[in-house]
Amino acid sequence: MELFNENSKLASVIHKDHSLLPVINRLGVKLGFGDKTIRNICEEREIDLNFFVEIINVFHYEAYFPEKRLLDFSVSMVIEYLVKTHRYYIDYLIPENDRLIELFLSANPEQSTENDLVRKFYTKFKEEFVIHIDFEESVMFPYVLELNQVIENPLSRPNFRQKYPDFSISGFEKEHSAMDDKMDDLKNIIIKYLPPNYDQNRGNAFLSNLFMFEKDLKNHSRIEDHILLPKVKQLEMILQSHE
Repeated sequence: MELFNENSKLASVIHKDHSLLPVINRLGVKLGFGDKTIRNICEEREIDLNFFVEIINVFHYEAYFPEKRLLDFSVSMVIEYLVKTHRYYIDYLIPENDRLIELFLSANPEQSTENDLVRKFYTKFKEEFVIHIDFEESVMFPYVLELNQVIENPLSRPNFRQKYPDFSISGFEKEHSAMDDKMDDLKNIIIKYLPPNYDQNRGNAFLSNLFMFEKDLKNHSRIEDHILLPKVKQLEMILQSHE
């Protein structure tokens, strides 16, 4: 599969893979850029060119994951991108899923075990996913940013240790696989157990949105698991070596 580079025209990138639109938005670019190249746009908007190119290629081609190059980016840059991704999930994808599932279930208003099962699994998944995001933004990301500051400014080390006496990033690694499994369960419930008289178009729209959500979420998890977490472990080792 063709990979994009700094000389690729962004309009051509979108024509070749329109699923990159939300990724490009999260990187700080909206439509209306004419025939400009990725380099032109990044220079105009003061966006890190290498980060932009690597992220869109990661999302464009699943087998592409330049771990060594991505590890060169700062934790603050990675976290800023991850937070923007969370906002996309919370502000758009989840409300859109809410809308689509209600349209779908309202087309078959009769009470049924299948409808109840779909609604139950979806509600459970959404609740756990929101808790997962809240934990990252309220606990994990602040910890990472403060840890990075401590490495840069050792004088703040005692305060950091007092605030986070036992916290370690290693306990976080299993979280994403659990969320991936729950997404698979939700899709399987919908695919296997819908009543025979369900509205095909509404059901397909809801399921298509879930598949799009799943693809985005898996790439998001790869960035956290293979880039952010290794960088944090490295910082934790540096901190321990100075104690």
